[in-house]
Amino acid sequence: MPSPADENGRQAGISSRDIDIAALFAQLSDEVRRAGPRAAGATSSSVRLNARAAAERLYRVTADRPPGGRTGVQGALLKPVKLTLRRLMRWYVEPVFADQRAFNDAVLKLIDDLTEEVDRLKAQLAARERS
Repeated sequence: MPSPADENGRQAGISSRDIDIAALFAQLSDEVRRAGPRAAGATSSSVRLNARAAAERLYRVTADRPPGGRTGVQGALLKPVKLTLRRLMRWYVEPVFADQRAFNDAVLKLIDDLTEEVDRLKAQLAARERS
């Protein structure tokens, strides 16, 4: 009688003889390391680009989002209520979101300026060390 592990492996079409687990783990670890903005072996420019791309995607704060929630009859009944309430509250929350968007934009520009300044100072320091 085969063990449950053998049965599950065969049912899934996976054979442990066909897969190099260590190589697969190393490949997945490398992909995770490269994907995140705090990758250990990543260059500072790739980390900066990843972080900047994430900030660009997320800095726009708005009250205009699709109404989510329940499905079925309850969802169908609540959707118009949510849309109406959202329109009624927009005058109250949208100014705050506009301020937040302006702040986020200013911070991103400031970070870009500071990054350029740091890069310039590093280049100057490297030139002085060579001299």
